[in-house]
Amino acid sequence: MRIVYINLDGATERRAFMEEQGARLGLPLERLAAVSADDVSDETAHGIGRAWERPLTRAELACFLSHETVWRQVARESEPALVLEDDVRLAGQLTALLPRLTTLAEIDLLNLESFDRKRIVARRARPLGDVAIVRTYRDKAGAAAYVLWPSGARKLLARARLGAAPADAFIHSLKRLVSYQVEPALAMQLHILKARGIEPPIRIASSVQASRQRLALTRENLPFHVRRLITQVKLAGEHVMRLFGRRYRRTLVDDRDFQPRSAADHSRS
Repeated sequence: MRIVYINLDGATERRAFMEEQGARLGLPLERLAAVSADDVSDETAHGIGRAWERPLTRAELACFLSHETVWRQVARESEPALVLEDDVRLAGQLTALLPRLTTLAEIDLLNLESFDRKRIVARRARPLGDVAIVRTYRDKAGAAAYVLWPSGARKLLARARLGAAPADAFIHSLKRLVSYQVEPALAMQLHILKARGIEPPIRIASSVQASRQRLALTRENLPFHVRRLITQVKLAGEHVMRLFGRRYRRTLVDDRDFQPRSAADHSRS
């Protein structure tokens, strides 16, 4: 399976971090040069960058366009690909799982990470070796580690013609995408691990994750507020489906899978 990680040219520390993981796990990682915020044109920022619930920052647009580049590549291929961002720690079990995934049918996307937020999933999971996969109906965040099938790439690209959104929100809000989640999670972003008490090996500051002020309620901003209201109405409908067997919960995580090996070995003993 092709494995691609998205990395800015100037993010050399993150590149070294990802290459070290690939070597340690025996995974042949392929680097994709990420789109820089400086590369985002005014036309793009004032076009597809204003099609979501608020205007996107140039950093968010650059991240979206980087993922879209991978989607275009996958859409032309016959097998799925693993898409990674460069601030994600991978669990060792991932190496054994990847060959099994090519046999899965009727699936567009398999999310490997936990963002430590609740999501709406099916009641029962499907076993897949030492892990399981569960159908995901509504997720909120995280685009740092996912396996994408060509069918899913084509669906994402068709939606991208209408405008952009933060990459994770764009992916997880597409209802046509047949999405699953692996459990326990096999990837986690470094800032999520830090919040769980696991210190990251590199710096984790990110302009994409910067906090933002609430959008003012003005006539000019009315389209953004309308889109957000529509999203909330749809989300309410998803929660109603919890009455019919769906669950709203966090993805299972074993912190030992993401600790430095010496600490993980000690905790398992």
